[in-house]
Amino acid sequence: MARMYKTRSRGFTLIELMIVVAIIGILASVAIPSFINYQLTAKRSEAFANLNALAKAQKAYFAEFNVFVGVGSEPFAGTGTLPNALKRDSSSINGAFSAVGWIPEGDVFFDYDTAAPGPVGGAACAACVGCFTATAYGDLDDDAAFSMIIFAQPDTTGQVCTTLLFGKLPPVDTNGNPMLNEPARLLVGADDF
Repeated sequence: MARMYKTRSRGFTLIELMIVVAIIGILASVAIPSFINYQLTAKRSEAFANLNALAKAQKAYFAEFNVFVGVGSEPFAGTGTLPNALKRDSSSINGAFSAVGWIPEGDVFFDYDTAAPGPVGGAACAACVGCFTATAYGDLDDDAAFSMIIFAQPDTTGQVCTTLLFGKLPPVDTNGNPMLNEPARLLVGADDF
């Protein structure tokens, strides 16, 4: 007589599946914020690259015409909207900074301006001659707090222009020295990005 064996099908129990889902949830809760911060940091690098390029263009213009050019905030002034985490068309920047000869590569996350002695710098550059400050303003994390990256070129006496929109001086390093001739991030309030 043949014996019939009933084979038990192998699989996962409900408890085992719930444990796996819980582990995946814990990993996601750690990984997703880190990934978002990584993305925002990568987007912020746009400002550093563009400010370096703008500073080179300003210095080249100064070498030829012995004056720096001041330009109001673009595209902020052109669109009338606050900066946010979305890329915006850079055509208003191209037109505003055409005298200097600088245009960003592609669309931008940040607004840009440059204060220099003269009509655009005004009070921002009243104390210095032969200086300029280029600033990038942005709100990548949409928390209504601006991030500012500043490139400050001092004059021969060490005086610098303040930023056009908020009248800020360049940030200082750990020794209390102003960070000049390089893009530097100014921490304003509780802004993260």
